[in-house]
Amino acid sequence: MIYLTKGVKQRKYQIQQDMSDFEHLVQTTREPQQALGLSADDLSNYKLNTAQYAIYGNIRGNSRTDVVAERTVLFIDVDDEGNYMDVRNRIATLLGSFAINYVIYPTISNGIKTGARLRVGIELDHPVGFEDYFKLWRVITTNTNIRGDESAVKQNFKQLQGLFVQTTQNMAQEPIVDIGGRALPVDEFVQIYENNRNKYCPKFKATSQRTKGQPRWADKNRNVIANLIDPESNYQLFGGWDNMLTAVGGWTFRNTHGNVRATAEIIEAVNGKGAVPIAEDELGRKFKSWVKNWEY
Repeated sequence: MIYLTKGVKQRKYQIQQDMSDFEHLVQTTREPQQALGLSADDLSNYKLNTAQYAIYGNIRGNSRTDVVAERTVLFIDVDDEGNYMDVRNRIATLLGSFAINYVIYPTISNGIKTGARLRVGIELDHPVGFEDYFKLWRVITTNTNIRGDESAVKQNFKQLQGLFVQTTQNMAQEPIVDIGGRALPVDEFVQIYENNRNKYCPKFKATSQRTKGQPRWADKNRNVIANLIDPESNYQLFGGWDNMLTAVGGWTFRNTHGNVRATAEIIEAVNGKGAVPIAEDELGRKFKSWVKNWEY
């Protein structure tokens, strides 16, 4: 089923059922929204309030706070990696070798932020829950040697996916629509993952990210400040959006001597700068849980 929102602040989905999920993605890639002649600041506002977002699958309800049970299209978001054509062609070559139906298009940030900013949407032959979705995601990203946004997959299965918006900044980067093959065979690709778990889900030893010669508190402060300014570009310094908000909140709580209201306002402001912020009701529930563990 097709669940749509206009901007990221809309709390109720608009449900559309007049075509298949993947057909809708193909149509919106071929006939994109247009936001031409807008500045970076204008596009940021466009993302929040006007751009169309989608979830393809099955949701237990029609509210952003409801559980996303299954997905029917696999999405891979690529941020700040190489150049658009190189990354696009690597993904297209792999999917083409399996004759898989897919679309690739530049995101609204491509041409504004550094590196390739693109989104891949792959048709699945049956709906999948989180565990299989993540396995499919790992097989594709590993075999194309790209660093997709893993935290968005692991920590936010209900994340909205931005549909193609053509801008003055990204209009030179052509999308690809390849529907001459088949939907990705979920069971086959899950088995590829299961047959080589060490390859697709390696266990990395944690390493310190501390800058040489800097005390740990200085590095953390630098990371927090980066997220206060531009969380969308820096949240993975803390391993994910939720983790980032928790770190920023705890830092604010300590530095305001336990001022709950100031901390809540900062978290709300930082969350609002994201391309897909956490819904207000859900953020409130999370905040109540987080604040119990903070100390000053």
